[in-house]
Amino acid sequence: MVVTTLKQLWYLEYMDSKRLRSFMAGEKLKVILEAEKIENWAAGRKYSVPESCVQDWRQKKEKLSSCNINRRAFRGKHAQFLQVEVALADYIQDRRQLGYAVSTEMIQMKACDIAKERGIPITQFKASCGWITVFMRRNGLSIRCRTTISQSLPDKYEEKLLAFQKYIIQLRQQKMYLMGQIGNADQTPVYFENPSNTTVNQRCTVMLTILADGKKLPPYIIFKRKTLPKNEKFPPGIIIQAQQKGWMDNDLVIDWLKCVWQSRPGSLLKMPNMLVMDSFHGHFTEGVKKRLKDGKTDQVIIPGGMTSLLQPLDVCINWPFKAHVLRMYTEWAATVVHNTTPTGKMKAPTLAQMCAWIIADWKLIPEDLAVKSFKKCSISNSIDGSDDVSSSGESESSSKSENDD
Repeated sequence: MVVTTLKQLWYLEYMDSKRLRSFMAGEKLKVILEAEKIENWAAGRKYSVPESCVQDWRQKKEKLSSCNINRRAFRGKHAQFLQVEVALADYIQDRRQLGYAVSTEMIQMKACDIAKERGIPITQFKASCGWITVFMRRNGLSIRCRTTISQSLPDKYEEKLLAFQKYIIQLRQQKMYLMGQIGNADQTPVYFENPSNTTVNQRCTVMLTILADGKKLPPYIIFKRKTLPKNEKFPPGIIIQAQQKGWMDNDLVIDWLKCVWQSRPGSLLKMPNMLVMDSFHGHFTEGVKKRLKDGKTDQVIIPGGMTSLLQPLDVCINWPFKAHVLRMYTEWAATVVHNTTPTGKMKAPTLAQMCAWIIADWKLIPEDLAVKSFKKCSISNSIDGSDDVSSSGESESSSKSENDD
């Protein structure tokens, strides 16, 4: 074969090398810019790319410029329900421009609503998790999560753990508490949304209380405000207070003892009872200690930094409870037609609506989960150790029997 041009010579050298590689969109754009200054074949020679590839990339320049710079190819199926995806992408863009958070659950519910409006039967379009993933990839969307710092255990935490468990066993041997007279209470913040530029605060503090026999006492809610609205009708089965910082203080702890703990089943009989709480300073003030003493309550304080191991509500209850609340808020935000403020922002849910969600979600927590949470923290286990629960959630007695078999 006679080589007549420099272009043909380079092409033969390239084919002989037999080096196959893929280029990312950012690299292709770099070749395109070079080819616009010089000829296609010269740019291809500089970057070891066939001239036909350079020509193809230049035709796709606009598409390459709009995609992720790390993308290598435009393979995959085209959108089957293009109208749904266009309307859904517009919905997400509108909400993000207003500063509202958009979750994958909201995207899923809105997609189903759009498909229903366009007459697409549910048998053809289900907005599955896989479809959501592909839709987000096609539209350059990604999931962002707030980073959290987990609680670090203190030094010599194993010694503190054993000391706490020995103290619990000693108290139970002395007082012989009934399971319905052993309780755990914890205040936890509940967020309904966390947009960056909304002016309405959508957070409240909920004091949750469970008993070792599985009973759940009414939630005690503190809203961050000076007073509660007079004309708003709140649902029954819940205690509501207002506090300027939206958090528990000494007076509210005493009020909680009066309204919730000392109104539990059997409290009027003044039977020996035990209340497990964390080391929040408002839990062991003189006023709180006096109120507990009047009710014959033995208060057990969890060592600092140990609630992730010794607080039943932290171990088993708080996370699913908050997940239920967020799910209900997401459904409300995605499906309900909302009123807006004068500046065009979506109005926050009413206090009564938040309380209704909290009550409904508190009822969804099963009683057997509350029972298991106390055993997992070694608070209500049989004193002889026959029903101890390991960190994996299985009883030690059952695991021993399996090993014996």
